[in-house]
Amino acid sequence: MKLAFIVQRYGREILGGAETLARQIAERLARRHDIEILTTTARDYITWRNEFPGGEEKLRGVRIRRFPVEKERNLEEFDRYSDWIYKNEHTHEDELRWLDMQGPVVPQLIDHLRREHGRYDLLVFFTYLYYPTYFGLKIAPEKSVLVPTAHDEPPLALEIYRDVFGLPSSFIFNAEAEELLVLERFGVYKKMRETIGIGMDLLDQPDAAAFRRRYKLSGRYLLYAGRIDAGKGCEELIRYFRFYKEERPAAGNLQLVLIGKQSMKLPNARDIRYLGFLDEDEKLAAMAGSLAVIVPSRLESLSIVALEALSVGSPVIAHAGSRVLVDHCRKSNAGLYYADYDEFEEVLDLMLTDKNLARGMGRLGQRYIKENFGWEKLLNQFELTFRASARAPRPTARSTDEVGGTSVESQPMTEAPHQDKPEVTEPGDVAESSPEVEQNRETVAAEEVESAAEAAELAAQTPKERSEPEIVPVAVEPDSDELAAVSGEIQQNEEIHSAEQDPPVEVASVTKDVSTEEDTVFDGLDKPDGPAEGGGVEEETSETQESAEESREIFDSASTTRLDEEKPGSDDGQETDENQQPKERD
Repeated sequence: MKLAFIVQRYGREILGGAETLARQIAERLARRHDIEILTTTARDYITWRNEFPGGEEKLRGVRIRRFPVEKERNLEEFDRYSDWIYKNEHTHEDELRWLDMQGPVVPQLIDHLRREHGRYDLLVFFTYLYYPTYFGLKIAPEKSVLVPTAHDEPPLALEIYRDVFGLPSSFIFNAEAEELLVLERFGVYKKMRETIGIGMDLLDQPDAAAFRRRYKLSGRYLLYAGRIDAGKGCEELIRYFRFYKEERPAAGNLQLVLIGKQSMKLPNARDIRYLGFLDEDEKLAAMAGSLAVIVPSRLESLSIVALEALSVGSPVIAHAGSRVLVDHCRKSNAGLYYADYDEFEEVLDLMLTDKNLARGMGRLGQRYIKENFGWEKLLNQFELTFRASARAPRPTARSTDEVGGTSVESQPMTEAPHQDKPEVTEPGDVAESSPEVEQNRETVAAEEVESAAEAAELAAQTPKERSEPEIVPVAVEPDSDELAAVSGEIQQNEEIHSAEQDPPVEVASVTKDVSTEEDTVFDGLDKPDGPAEGGGVEEETSETQESAEESREIFDSASTTRLDEEKPGSDDGQETDENQQPKERD
């Protein structure tokens, strides 16, 4: 398959969750499929400044096509406008202005999709939030997949995103909590959906001791890894940690270590240390050596950091405001979570006093990753979902001017035909000016009128005029000798039945089951208390019949019994409803 991944930033130095997910899937699937990344030249999502060169490049088997961002983001102005739009009534145009201010505005990427989308079997959009997804999904929604990376945040409530979630043919979610959120908010129950997530490689255990020596970390420490920003919960985390150290002098030299890009001012304190931006190996070693990895963000759709911590055997302490993180903690039994300072305090007390707790939780975390997030398993799921989402090439309308060896294609149809149905050319798909088509239409219309006239004339004829035999009902009288024989047989059956029952049971009407073999059908079944529908009331049958009508009923029942005896096994497989009489045969 030829797949286009549309994502706002791309590169090994880009650490955002959606960007990391896109890169890891692309690099692994590139071994079997043609993957092309459509992205921007921006490195920093705060400013969207153009830092990468535009054009094409290839990285680890993946073709990357970068488009320049039209303007940088004014964060201060954007934050003010966001506060206003979240709290006040506004119009659709106001939301589109907000989308433009948020960025990254890349009209050249959208123009490329409009021109070239037919070259791709599938368009895969990462993150619901940004300009490329909003405008790109409108181009070919029938072969578009959205990986929304959604969490409960103010932008998700904007009306423009109802359009976004209504367009794609399929969704891929990172966690069940994310899927539930999207279903609750947008009701996309009829869309194809799959919850997969991101894979983790269980590597050899990192050298935590070497990391401690290098950074002179002699005591226990809690680790925060990621962008150091108030929006990520870092401000609250630092405040809670300082309160805890003040109230718990026994915590001694417990430290809070932060790694990643710093986007906020940090206090000058001996027990709060910032180590800067670390490479992948050092980051994992820092996690492995920690007492626990803290993820204070409420806005997570997957939390790669939490999964990385579990993969190296480090327990997780998470904020209870994130449904995704709470799910990971519960399912793995390798994490604890807090909703306020009191619970934060209790969690740290438990981790510090029970020396075996962290070790046991670490083993459970590694088992959770191995069973649920192995790349081999998840890649198969991604591949199957992409294949199921890809549509056959959309049919195009062609004119009938084929004689001269030329054909004219119109715009592609909006929807691809169902795979189980043959492609049928509709009248509207053919050029109206074609003389052959007009002649065919006139011929078909004339034949339809002629057929309708013949049908009306035939319906008005009598059976004799139509040379059909006229059916005349014939009354059938019962044979008196046969009737007497049947009456004797019935009386004999009644005597046998009465002798077998203790206490005696009344004999059912002859319109009910006559054959004793049919009684065995009900053995072991719960019979209804009252008479079955259409069965008649049980009563004693007199030895002599008093009316011709009763004789006819006996004759009909006897005929049915005789037919059953002439066709042994005819009841095999017949379903019998215990609330109804067995159906009489014609």
